[in-house]
Amino acid sequence: MPYVVLDDRLSYYSFSKEHPFNNQRYFVFKDTLEEKGLIKFLKKLNSRKATLEELSLFHTDDYIEFVKEKELKGGFLDYLDTPAFPGIFDASSTIVGTTLNCIDKAIEEKTAVFSPVGGLHHAYSNRASGFCVFNDICVGINYLRKRYKIKRILYFDIDAHHGDGVYYSFIEDPDLFIVDFHQKGIFPGTGNYLEKGKGKAYGTKLNIELKAGCQDSDFFKEQEKVKDFLEKIEIDFIIMQAGCDCLSGDPITFLNLTEKVHQQTTKILTEKAFQETEGKIVILGGGGYSLSNIKRGWLAVIEEIIKIYD
Repeated sequence: MPYVVLDDRLSYYSFSKEHPFNNQRYFVFKDTLEEKGLIKFLKKLNSRKATLEELSLFHTDDYIEFVKEKELKGGFLDYLDTPAFPGIFDASSTIVGTTLNCIDKAIEEKTAVFSPVGGLHHAYSNRASGFCVFNDICVGINYLRKRYKIKRILYFDIDAHHGDGVYYSFIEDPDLFIVDFHQKGIFPGTGNYLEKGKGKAYGTKLNIELKAGCQDSDFFKEQEKVKDFLEKIEIDFIIMQAGCDCLSGDPITFLNLTEKVHQQTTKILTEKAFQETEGKIVILGGGGYSLSNIKRGWLAVIEEIIKIYD
C-alpha cells in the first residue's frame, strides 16, 4: 500500500496569503483526499525536521546560518521571491526531513510515497531561489548515497519551471539521471534542450522545453523521446517532482496541460520502479498555484499509485 504525508506541520512552510506559495495548497489537497474517500487506500506518514547534519549533506554552513539570521531580521532570502518569516528555518527543515522520511519508508517497504509540500527544486547549496529555501531533493539524493549507498538515481520533474537547483548542482554527476519538462522562457530561464550534462555526465540529462500554450498532445509527443531515454538507463531509485503549475489556468505559468500528464507520467515512472527499483519511488508535490489544479493534478498521482500499488 502506498504512503502519503498528511501532517499539518507541512502547512508551516507558507508565505503570506497573497503569496502564491501558501498553506492553502496543503489543506486543499488534504481535504480533497478526504472528500474523495481515498485516505482508506493509503498509509499515513508523519513529517519530521531535518538535522543540521542532514541539511549539510547539500547546503553550506554559511547558508544555513544565513537562513537562521534572516528568520530574526526579516526581509527576503533571495531577490524578492522568497520572504523570510518567523519560523521559516524550522518550517524549511521540516520539508527536508519529511522528504528524507519518505525515502526511508520507500526503501523500507518498497513502495511509493507522496509528500504534497516538497520538491523545492530552485534552491542551491548556498542560496534560496523561487520560493525554495532548502533543496530537499538535493539533500535527498546525497542522503540516498550516504545512508543507503544508492548511486544511480532518476530525477523526473514535470513542474512548469526548470529544476535548476537540482540540474546545475549535479550537472557533472553521471549517476544522477534527469528528465525535466518545463516551459521555455519563464523563471528561472534555464534548461535549454541542448544542455545534457557535462563531462562524464553528458547524455545523462534531458531538458524538454515546452512552448507557451502547449497541449497534452505536445507533452505526450515529447514523452516518446523520454521513453527511449528511460529504456537506456538502469537506476535504483526514483524521485518525481509533480508540480501542478504545468496545468492550464495556473496564475504564473502559460501551459495548457491537463492532469492526464500527471497520471501518465506517474504510470510510466511506477512501471520503471517495479522493473528496476523493487517499486521504490518518492513523489513530491512541487509547485502549482491554482487550488483547483492541485485538486486535479495531485489527485491524479494519488489515484494512479493506489491503482498500481494495490
